[in-house]
Amino acid sequence: MMSTPRRSRQNKKSSKKFIWVFSVIIIIGLVIGLSITMSGFFDDEAGNENADDLVESDSDSEQQEDENIDEEEQLDEEEQLDEEEPEPEPVETFTDIRIAAVGDIMVHSTQLTSAYDNESGTYNFKPVFEDVKQILNAADLTIANLETTTAGPSREYTGYPIFNSPDELIDAIKYAGVDVLSTANNHSLDTGRDGLKRTVSVIREKGLDSVGTYDENSDGRVLIKDVDGIKIAILSYTESTNGLGAQYAKEDLDSMLNMMEEEKIMSDIHEAKSLGADLIITYMHWGQEYMPEPNEKQVQLAHRMAEEGADVILGSHPHVIQKSEFIETNGRQTFVIYSMGNFVSNQRIETLGSEYENTEDGVIVNLDIRKSDLTGETTIQNVEYVPTWVLRHMEQGKSKYTYRILPIEIFLLSEEISEEFKKRMERSYDATITKMDETPIEEN
Repeated sequence: MMSTPRRSRQNKKSSKKFIWVFSVIIIIGLVIGLSITMSGFFDDEAGNENADDLVESDSDSEQQEDENIDEEEQLDEEEQLDEEEPEPEPVETFTDIRIAAVGDIMVHSTQLTSAYDNESGTYNFKPVFEDVKQILNAADLTIANLETTTAGPSREYTGYPIFNSPDELIDAIKYAGVDVLSTANNHSLDTGRDGLKRTVSVIREKGLDSVGTYDENSDGRVLIKDVDGIKIAILSYTESTNGLGAQYAKEDLDSMLNMMEEEKIMSDIHEAKSLGADLIITYMHWGQEYMPEPNEKQVQLAHRMAEEGADVILGSHPHVIQKSEFIETNGRQTFVIYSMGNFVSNQRIETLGSEYENTEDGVIVNLDIRKSDLTGETTIQNVEYVPTWVLRHMEQGKSKYTYRILPIEIFLLSEEISEEFKKRMERSYDATITKMDETPIEEN
């Protein structure tokens, strides 16, 4: 009966042992499970961090790539702009000037009487030029031919054939707006070597330039005038001295007067070029008096000077108007007027006869000159003509004439001019204009 309880205690002990083992196993499982869970959690966190780093790295790479692309596109655009927009060409600007030229200024005996004031014992020639003063002063450079001398009061003041005029004549010429006087002509030696040299000296003292005759202070035969940066070379020559040059040795004559010798002229043109002249003007006292057309010698020499480099050729001596024209040589244009007639004198119908009516005709030649500031090329842009006529009039009750140089076109409308004089002025105007070539040759 005692055996049954012992088995029961043993069973209870076994049951307790089983429960304890089972609990330990569960606890170990929980610990292991928890460890695994925590390990996975930390691995996920690390993975997330690495993933964030990768995303950020990828983003930075993409941003850098975008910046590189932008820079490349900007460089491409700049290169394209450089190719499409070349540097602008320099803007060409110009310097424009006007040169005016007139013919013979002569003083005959009646003109001396007209200019003399008995009360003061002086001469005044300024009223002669009053009506053309504004035109001449409007030019940047004005040139005229002085066909007389100023040998001084120690000699008698005389007209033709031996001209000697008062110094006041130069004052009036300057007042009129003339800047340069060509003094090489057939009357240069009317008062001898001393008269020639004194004339040059007086012109210089009055503030003008002379060319063609020289005194001891001469710097050479080429006169250079700088007009607003354009260098103008002016040369002057005479074909004759009325035989008065024969009394001097050739060397002496050449030292004080430019004779019209082709070799000398060409040499002087070359010298003008070497001095940097932009424009070369030759003032020629040539041809035959009172002939309405230039002779063969004038025409041939004009072409030779044009070929050598002269740009403007101005003629005087015939005392009548001769034609103007443009000569084209070697792609260049040279303007020539073979004679500009008398600017002022006493030659007219009343003194010479009706067949010499053309001696009353004169002209102001206006040359518009342009220089390129970019290339330095200097050209004649335009030529204008102002026909002139000398009014000689004696007022009622007066004993001497008055002389005035009139621009014809203006004074044809003036009531102060008689109908008789207007008819003569109309003839003069038409005769002058029909001989003038106004337009430079068109460039091809």
